[in-house]
Amino acid sequence: MMEKKDIIKALRVNHIFSLLSAIIAIVVFETGILTEGSLANAVSDTAIYVIQVSVVMATVLLVPLAIKGFTNSLNKKVGCSEEDYLKLFVKKSVQRIFILFIVLLLNIFVYYGVGYEGSLYCGILALGSLIYSFPTLQVLNQYLEKNSEAANKK
Repeated sequence: MMEKKDIIKALRVNHIFSLLSAIIAIVVFETGILTEGSLANAVSDTAIYVIQVSVVMATVLLVPLAIKGFTNSLNKKVGCSEEDYLKLFVKKSVQRIFILFIVLLLNIFVYYGVGYEGSLYCGILALGSLIYSFPTLQVLNQYLEKNSEAANKK
């Protein structure tokens, strides 16, 4: 079994990679490597509308799922062995970071590709959620403590 500090380091690398990838995407558009509004020129107005609505709906549905679903899925498994709970924590942390990362990238590409300001606001929401979900040893210890208390009651 990996040490707790090693697990947190691995999760932080995943988290920081997500943030850096989003920053790189923004830099690519801001420097003109990819032109802003390029997607708007390539597809019809109807397709642009569908893309805009889809991205907003994905943000509205997936951000709460990533934040609250993480806690709910860990709370459902409280009381199992520490090793199994630690594996679940890692799995759910990676899933949460990945979901928020995908939502953030979608909003960046729609904002720059179409020029839709709603994606800017949704992207800020996704970025805030991604920053909020930064993995810490304190959070891991809190979940493990809750798990061990429930296991002792059984």
